[in-house]
Amino acid sequence: MRPKLFIILFFTMILQACGTTNESVIKTQQGKLDLTEWNQDDELIPLYGEWEFYWNQLLEPEDFSGGSVNDEAQMIDLPAIWNTHTLNGQLLPSDGYATFRLHISIPDLDDVLGLQLPIMYSANKLWVDNQLIAENGQVGKNRRTSVPEKHPQVAYFWPKDHTFTITLQISNYHHINGGMLDPIILGTSQNINVSNVKEIIFQSFLIGFLVLAGIYHIGLGFFRKVEPFFYYFGILCLVAAFRYLMVGDVFFIKLFPGIPWELANKLDYISLYTHVPLLAMVLYRLFPKESYRWFTKVTIIVTIFYDFLTLFTNSKTYLLFEVYFHLFMIICVGYSLVVVIKSLKSKHEERYYLLTGITFLMVTILLDISAAFLRLPEVDVYPVGIVFLVICFSLVISRRISTSLDLSKNLAKDLAQLNSGLEAKVEERTLQLQQSNRKLEELNDKLKSMALIDGLTNIPNRRQFDEYFKEQYTICAKENIPLSILFLDIDYFKNYNDWYGHQKGDECLIQVAHVLDKQINALPNGLAARYGGEEFVCLIPEADQAEAQRIAKNINQQIEQLKIPHEKSPVSNYVTSSVGLYTAIPQIQIDLNTALKQADKALYQAKAAGRNQVASCSTI
Repeated sequence: MRPKLFIILFFTMILQACGTTNESVIKTQQGKLDLTEWNQDDELIPLYGEWEFYWNQLLEPEDFSGGSVNDEAQMIDLPAIWNTHTLNGQLLPSDGYATFRLHISIPDLDDVLGLQLPIMYSANKLWVDNQLIAENGQVGKNRRTSVPEKHPQVAYFWPKDHTFTITLQISNYHHINGGMLDPIILGTSQNINVSNVKEIIFQSFLIGFLVLAGIYHIGLGFFRKVEPFFYYFGILCLVAAFRYLMVGDVFFIKLFPGIPWELANKLDYISLYTHVPLLAMVLYRLFPKESYRWFTKVTIIVTIFYDFLTLFTNSKTYLLFEVYFHLFMIICVGYSLVVVIKSLKSKHEERYYLLTGITFLMVTILLDISAAFLRLPEVDVYPVGIVFLVICFSLVISRRISTSLDLSKNLAKDLAQLNSGLEAKVEERTLQLQQSNRKLEELNDKLKSMALIDGLTNIPNRRQFDEYFKEQYTICAKENIPLSILFLDIDYFKNYNDWYGHQKGDECLIQVAHVLDKQINALPNGLAARYGGEEFVCLIPEADQAEAQRIAKNINQQIEQLKIPHEKSPVSNYVTSSVGLYTAIPQIQIDLNTALKQADKALYQAKAAGRNQVASCSTI
C-alpha cells in the first residue's frame, strides 16, 4: 500500500511543479494590450495575440519615432512560426527577418518589470521604448551577417510612463522555422524572478535526479552482470539528463557559452535520437519473451542513420527529416505498449510497478511528440517520465532487498531457536541442524542445478559440458581410450522460429533435447548439453568413430521421426538435424576448443552436403 501512495504523491508533486506560474491570458488586439486593470502582484501575463508585423524590415524604435516607416503594419498572432503565415496571399519562407511591435498600457506602479523571453529562431533583439534590454545572437539580413543562438533570457526594465512599446527583431537563416513557439511573459521583477527560479530549481532537480539514477544503475549493472538492463537504463538516464540540459533554461549553453549554435543543435537532436534504441534495449532485457529482438535492431539502425544525417548535414537538411523520426517514435511507443500488455501474463508482483512506470513514460513521450507535431509550446515532460520510471525501478529493487532481508531475518530466528537450550536439547538441536543442513543442501543442489541445467530444455548447459569435458579428457588420456564429440544443429531453425513463432520454437528445442537426453545421457558416461540457441553438443567417452557414428545417425533418425512439422525446410517436411562428429584420443593433446572446432567443421560439412545427415572427422 505504501509504494502506491508514494507513486500517487510523486505524481501530484510533478503536476504541481509543472504548474507553478499563475498566468492570466489576456490577448492583444491590433498590436495593443490594455493592462490598466492588471493585478501585477499576483499575475504573469503571456503576451498572446496580435502584434504589429513588418516583414523583411529590421526597424528600431527610432525609425518609428522619426517617421521613416511608411508601410502599414500587418498583424500576426504570436507566438507563431512565420513560415505558416501568409502575407499578400503568399506563404512566407522560413528564411528572412522581421520586426514585431506591441504597445502596452499599464496602471500606476512603482516597480521594475520583467520579460521572460523564450527560445526564438534563430536570433533576436528586443527594445522597450528606446532602451535595448535583450539580444540573442546577431540579427542580420542574410546568412552571412546573421549569427544564431539558442538561449532563453530574462530582461528587466523600469517603465517611464503608463504606456510603453516593445520592439522585437527576429532573423532566421539557420532553422527550418522562423519565429517562436512560446510566448513572451510580462510580470513584475519579483514574480518573473520567482517563476524563473522555480523553473530552474525544478529542471535542476530532474537533471540531478537523472544523473544520480544513471550512475546508480550503471553501478548495479557493473556488480550484477547477469542483468544487463541496468547498464542500458543507467545510460538512458544520463542521456535524458544531457537532453534536458538542451531544453527549458538551456543550461548547456550557460555552461559552454561559446559553443556554436549548429554544434549545440546537433548534440540536442543526437541525444534525442539515442533515447529510442536505449529504451528498446531496456524493454528487451526486461521482457525478453514479450519483446522482439528484430525491432530492437531496427531502432538501432534508424538511430544510427539519423545520427549520421545530423552529423554530416546542416540544420536546414536534418531538421526536415525530424517529423519522420517522430512518426517512428510513435510506432515505438505502440510497440512498447504491446510489450507492456503482453507482460501482464507474468506472475511477478513487481510487474505492476514496472508497467506503471513504463506506461507513464510512454504518455510523456506522446505528449512531447504531439507538441512537436502541432508546433505547440515545448512541453518537455519526457524527463519527468524517466524520473517516474526510476522511482518505480527503485520500488522493485527495494522490494527485492526487503524480501532478502526478511528471509535472512527468518533464517537468523531459526538459528537462534536452534541454539537455545543447547545443553538440554542436544539431540533435538542435532536433529534440527540436520534438517537445516538438508534444507541448505537442497538449496545448494537447486542453485547448482540452476547453474548447470538449461532452464528451457532441462538438460545440462554449456557450463556443465565444459567441466565434464575436462574430467573425461583426463580419464581418456590416462587410459588411452577414444573420446567422441557430436555437434548437432537443427536445420533451418530460424525459418521455423519466424514461421511458427518463438513458443513453438521452444517446444521444438525441448523435444529435440528429450531425444538427446534419452540417447546420450542414458549411456554410462555420455553427456548431452544445450550449447546455445538451436545447437547441442554431446560427449561420448570410450566410443570410437564407428560407434559414435552409429549413435549420431540414430539420433538424426529419431529427431526426424518426431514428425515436428516444418513447412519452411527445403530438405524435409519435418524438423531435421545436421550432426558433426569428431573422434580423437586425448594423448594427441587435443583441448576443448580444438575438439569443438573439428566437430563444428564436420557439422558445416554436413550442412554443405545437404543437411539432415552426419559428417565426421577423426585424428585416430
